[in-house]
Amino acid sequence: MCTIAGYNGSKRAAPILIDMMRKMEGLDSGFYTGIATFHEGRIYCAKVTGDLEHLLSTTDAASLPGTMGFIHSRTPANVKSDFVEVGHPFTAEINGEIHTSLIMNGCNGFFEGKADIASIVRSLEEKGYTIKSKHPTVGVTLLPDGTRVHGTDVRCQLTSSKIAEGAPAPYAMQEALSEMPSESVGLLLSVTEPDAICFTRQVMSMHVAFCDHGAYMATAPLAIPADAGNYTLLPTMSYGRIFQNRFEAAPIVNPGATVAPITPQVMAKAYEYIEKKLKEPMPFVRIGWADALKDLYPKADCTQRGTVAYQVISELYRQGRLRMETRYQEGQTAHLRAPVFYLSLP
Repeated sequence: MCTIAGYNGSKRAAPILIDMMRKMEGLDSGFYTGIATFHEGRIYCAKVTGDLEHLLSTTDAASLPGTMGFIHSRTPANVKSDFVEVGHPFTAEINGEIHTSLIMNGCNGFFEGKADIASIVRSLEEKGYTIKSKHPTVGVTLLPDGTRVHGTDVRCQLTSSKIAEGAPAPYAMQEALSEMPSESVGLLLSVTEPDAICFTRQVMSMHVAFCDHGAYMATAPLAIPADAGNYTLLPTMSYGRIFQNRFEAAPIVNPGATVAPITPQVMAKAYEYIEKKLKEPMPFVRIGWADALKDLYPKADCTQRGTVAYQVISELYRQGRLRMETRYQEGQTAHLRAPVFYLSLP
């Protein structure tokens, strides 16, 4: 998994996004990091191979203009490279200007093998779109010619092409996901949507909270500042827009899968299990909540396993019970390092 944060409000977005990422980067990311903001009809981006601090020390990320934007930091997955184009955000250009920027968190999961990615890539390239993540050896998705691409890059170009053909940005997003489905969540900036961040949420975690100056979005609620008050989840299998004071959501037209709801029984068991596991310090990814809870979910194609864990640790943190010690591991290259939060309870 990866970590994502977004903001749409009246304050400068970049400092807020940076602060939110600091609060959750060590959960499961820090290997590729990037940010995008929207200002006066233009999208601005910066990304690096490395963690948040590397982004800040080597780019102008902290000074990007605008009061709306998002930030993303990802795991290495099965990629071990300094090829920055496998990191988010991904962008699509028209006439040399960024038209669309997309970040996502998730995996193919239940949908593995259900998209003809090679045909989609070929069609997009024929239309003049550039798949920047295309590489002879680096990447997750293997094409028939032996090159590899990042699926989110392809989805970004596909979404942009549908917007250019006249589709509203949120609908274009969900149409792209219907052609390339995944167990994921995504946020989109489009020059056609100057007032909103667009989203799709199939399965993965995305919490939203509102305060007097705008809307916060985050993978883990612990990244949401206290002034935002209560948070809510975006609906599963939905798409829509997040404005400064509200969000609008509609069901995905052809979801292709069912998602198990988060029941009180699941949450109660998650608290019990995680509290026992965290008697000794460990990284978030070693808690092992998914296997412990799988028999409690109602029968469905997909479960919200990550969301449950993010909510439990966030609530333990808000209660002042969760300790987080930052340690470091080797990053994507020898001179880089990625933070890891070791979590524990007294």
